[in-house]
Amino acid sequence: MDADGDFDVREFARTAVGTHRPSIDLTAFEQRALLPRTVQMLSYLREVERATLSYLRNVLVTPTHKDARVTAFLTTWAFEKFWISDALGAVAEAHAVDPRDQLDHAPGRAVLRELGERATPIVESFRANAIGPDVVGVHLATVAVDDRLGEAAYRNLAAADPHPQLLSLVERILAVKRRHLVFVEKDAHDRLSRSKRARALARRALSRLDWPIGARDLRPESTATFFDSVIDSPTAAELDARVDLLPGLQGLGLITHARVRAATGGTGLVPTAARSLGRAAASLRHGKNHG
Repeated sequence: MDADGDFDVREFARTAVGTHRPSIDLTAFEQRALLPRTVQMLSYLREVERATLSYLRNVLVTPTHKDARVTAFLTTWAFEKFWISDALGAVAEAHAVDPRDQLDHAPGRAVLRELGERATPIVESFRANAIGPDVVGVHLATVAVDDRLGEAAYRNLAAADPHPQLLSLVERILAVKRRHLVFVEKDAHDRLSRSKRARALARRALSRLDWPIGARDLRPESTATFFDSVIDSPTAAELDARVDLLPGLQGLGLITHARVRAATGGTGLVPTAARSLGRAAASLRHGKNHG
């Protein structure tokens, strides 16, 4: 925080946390390996953290990029999450596991992913620029929910498999995420508080997302295991209660509903490009009705 009590983005960027590899004793896993389910979840979380880069690419073609403070935060946020994913990948590989196995390799899925990667930035730019500055609050609320979900996952994973090296790594990851949450929760709250339209947009957008961010490109059974293993019903309820603290998002039950969808195979089944085009059309209609 700066002297006025605001988040100091310049200091945050200056002290960005890079690689975690020097702090991980990978040889310790030769004497005592992590549980297979733990390695699977670290691999899953590695892919989720890497999805930040795609999310940021889509965000920075919208009016959000015009806010220098938010852009500085998000680029540093993505940088730190990249190195978290790198550390998780190192631990998985130390157990002879390829984290990329978490990707959905069903026939045609790679083609849909590539189509989505090409089409989504164009669609998001078209959609979000039609909405205007209110989309910034939507983006920050999305990050806030996803970071809280990730924080809970790491805590529960470490509690279930208290390997000294895992505990140490999780402690460092949570320290990084605490700084992220200080910014996004306050900024999202302030922006949603100021705009009824931003609240309506966020409520609709967040209820349509697959959680965690990046889950739509991962194997549905892996997402089901994620919720079954590290986000149980009480944890989901706690996370939903935190979402309720953001203006306009009360009663959505985002994480509880995500658990149900994952358990029934509902995650990752809608092609990315088609989903984005549908959201674009809906958002444009909303913009015309409320502009």
